[in-house]
Amino acid sequence: MMTRFKEVTGYALEKKTIFTNAGRQATTGTNVRLNNGSIFIDQNQSATTVVYPVSGLHVGDVINAFRIVGAIGAKAGGVSSVDADLRKITKGAGALTDASIGAITQVSVTADTALDSEKESLAEIVATDYQYYVLVTVTTANNAENDVFIAGIELDLNNNI
Repeated sequence: MMTRFKEVTGYALEKKTIFTNAGRQATTGTNVRLNNGSIFIDQNQSATTVVYPVSGLHVGDVINAFRIVGAIGAKAGGVSSVDADLRKITKGAGALTDASIGAITQVSVTADTALDSEKESLAEIVATDYQYYVLVTVTTANNAENDVFIAGIELDLNNNI
């Protein structure tokens, strides 16, 4: 099977998906990196944050969608919730600008659930001077069944060219 290309301002952009599981603890809460590269957030966490830097982008790529994948543990009477926000940092004089491109909000469950949530209809064109990351925020109830495993983030690029 041959890949189709379309010339866009001098670049041949191919439809692709980027995978990242290089999450690391951000400023709040407690989480643990497991040997398989996933991140584990235990019970009784309030707004625990994990950051996933995005790499592998090229100038001219178009970010069309992103997904968060993993597993949510929960039981009736105890909620586990996950939010994921694709963000862009832009250089500036004296300070950086940090802005949301699109968010997956309140994936909230009261029973064990596969985590596979997506934000579509993005049209972010990658350019120089921008850096991208996904900020994940997790809250879990205070019981042994409530926890979250995040396998990683997936970004779909160049789907509409």
